[in-house]
Amino acid sequence: EEKISVALLKFGLPAIIGFLITAIYNFVDGIFVGGLGTSAMGAAAIAFPILMVIAGLGLTLGNGAASYISRLLGEGEREQANRTASTACFGTLFLGIIVIIPSLIFLEPLLRVLGATDTIMPYAKAYASIFITGSILNIINITMENILRSEGSVKLSMYSLLVGAVLNIILDPIFIYTIGLGIRGAAIATVISQAVTTIIILVYFSSGKSIVKISTKYLK
Repeated sequence: EEKISVALLKFGLPAIIGFLITAIYNFVDGIFVGGLGTSAMGAAAIAFPILMVIAGLGLTLGNGAASYISRLLGEGEREQANRTASTACFGTLFLGIIVIIPSLIFLEPLLRVLGATDTIMPYAKAYASIFITGSILNIINITMENILRSEGSVKLSMYSLLVGAVLNIILDPIFIYTIGLGIRGAAIATVISQAVTTIIILVYFSSGKSIVKISTKYLK
C-alpha cells in the first residue's frame, strides 16, 4: 500500500546499513589482529573463506525464506509463513552443524589447502577453531534477520546487528590485549557479540510481537 519510492527507502536503507555493519565485524577484527603481527593477520585472512561458506548457508535459506514469507503474508497465508520461517531456521541449524563438524575435524588440512604456512598455522587453527564453532550463531542470525525483514521489522534487524558490532569493537582490544588472549581473543569477542545479537532476535520472536512465529510445531 506504500508508495514504491517511500517503501524502497523505508526497507532498503536499514537493510543496507545492516550489511555494512556485518562488514564492520571483519574490518574491526583485521585492525586489532593486525597489531599482533603479519602471521596473525595472515591467519585471519586464510580463515575468512571458510567463514563465508558457512555464512552462505544462512543466506541460502534466509533469502529464499524471506522472499516466500513476504508473498505469503501479502496473501494472508500466516500459517504457511510460520511453517516456512520455522523450517528455514531449524534447517539452517541442521545444515550448519553438518558443515561445521567436518570443518573442525579436518581443520588443519583445510587451512593448508587455503594457503596456511607452518608459521601461520598455529594462529590460523587458534582463530578458526573458535570462530567456526561459534559461526552457528552467525548462520542463525543471518536467517532470522532475513525473516525479520520479510515481515517488515527492518529496524530491529539493523539494531540487533549494530549492538553486536559495537560490542565487538569494545571487546576486541579487551580480549586480545588486556586479557592477553591474542588472536583467540578476537574470535571469542566476535562469538560473544554474535550471541548477543542472537539473544535480541530470539527475545523478539518469543515475545509474541512478531508477525511470523518460529516453533518446532511448525517444522515441516
